[in-house]
Amino acid sequence: MVIPAKRRIDLTRYKRAELLLAFKDRQLPCFSTCCNVDVTALRDYTRTKQMSFFITMSYVLSRAVNGVSALRHRFIEDALWEFERVDPGYTILLDDNSFSFCDSRYFEDFEDYYTVARNRIESVKTNPDRTTGDKSHMFFITHVPWFSFTAFTHPFDKRYGSIPILTTGKYVERDGRLLMPLAIQVHHGLVDGIHVGAFYEQVQQLTEDASWLPR
Repeated sequence: MVIPAKRRIDLTRYKRAELLLAFKDRQLPCFSTCCNVDVTALRDYTRTKQMSFFITMSYVLSRAVNGVSALRHRFIEDALWEFERVDPGYTILLDDNSFSFCDSRYFEDFEDYYTVARNRIESVKTNPDRTTGDKSHMFFITHVPWFSFTAFTHPFDKRYGSIPILTTGKYVERDGRLLMPLAIQVHHGLVDGIHVGAFYEQVQQLTEDASWLPR
């Protein structure tokens, strides 16, 4: 995978510099929240086309993350960087009920994205990947289809603390619509509620307006 380029942000001109300093050394500088997303149209489309709902939804999440610049910011060794794009990494369930990491690549074109994601997922099912390393250019998606939820938190690792973590759960039917819980965990030194709100807004727009999907 080609690691995307990044540019260093001048902290003397960064309008959130004081907030970054206020949160970066806290024992738990992250916050998380969860909202329901209407995935009715997206689920129906993937069933009709016999496509993976997870991969299709992960594209939506990847596009929304990349659409909010704050979610592409990373604090690395006391320097702040903005990546030109960030790539998704998934957790993939294996036949023995353990899981593998799966590093993928974001493409704005859905069909390119889908092909690479599908191939990467199939690859780790055969050759599981549990390696760690520098994944600052990524964000993480985990899917728990066995239950719905109203909140979700992940273990905190200071090295990866500025990487957003997204969690999707089992969708439930309510008034004829399918609602899926979507949790996001972010570093408060880099991301505020307004940025998370913009992320959710883009996710819902992409699930409701499926003009980007192939016909």
